[in-house]
Amino acid sequence: MGYDEHGRCPMLRAEGCSIYEHRPRTCRTYDCRVFPAAGVLPDESDKVLIAERAERWQFALDGPTAIAAAAAVRATAVFLRDRRCELEDEAPNTTTQLAVAAVRVHDLFIDNEPTVPEVRVRLTSSH
Repeated sequence: MGYDEHGRCPMLRAEGCSIYEHRPRTCRTYDCRVFPAAGVLPDESDKVLIAERAERWQFALDGPTAIAAAAAVRATAVFLRDRRCELEDEAPNTTTQLAVAAVRVHDLFIDNEPTVPEVRVRLTSSH
């Protein structure tokens, strides 16, 4: 998706944010592309518009390294969601946390599937 020629979010229109009535400060640093990158969409009721926009985004992956990294991010999201109970306190609680955690620790999944303890350690150390 990227940013416009002024470095701003493309959801920001002349009249303001096209998603929120009053654009929160966190929007300036929050990158909604994390959802489609992880293969998840926000399911919280206050993120319906973000989910609608994110559902349309696609990534151009150039080469095997980018394709492997994208697959690893998605595999990580599935792992984190499916092993939530085993991850205990380190498990992401929201789809935002899930997507961010998947991007943050995806390198563990590039060559193989790590164990739950390995993922827990990485999640703890990457806070």
